[in-house]
Amino acid sequence: MVAVPRSDTPGHARFRTVRARGELDIATLPELETDLLRALSDAEPPRVVVDMREVTFLDCSVVRVLLRARSTALSRAGWLVLVCAHVPVGRLLRRLELEHHLPRYPTPDAIDTALVPAEDVN
Repeated sequence: MVAVPRSDTPGHARFRTVRARGELDIATLPELETDLLRALSDAEPPRVVVDMREVTFLDCSVVRVLLRARSTALSRAGWLVLVCAHVPVGRLLRRLELEHHLPRYPTPDAIDTALVPAEDVN
């Protein structure tokens, strides 16, 4: 069983975090989609981080859902990015030539530095 819970990351309240772990494929897709929709609807503009540091496998069906969620966020002046620093996710995104469409960061702190507008920083 793969758990894909939605949660807030302490210290990073400026965005919502969806944590994914294990194998992400067609079987886990409904749970991931539900969590992404919830995170996208929690704030305006939607700012969502998909934490994939514990993902061991990712298939193309999940990439399609991530792209759709990012498009939704962008259409509402928000963003969706990935946190991952390991090979499986990066390799698939490179092979599909999607590195620029699904931005990746090694840690949530790197996102704070790169994306959070100055007026949001205390």
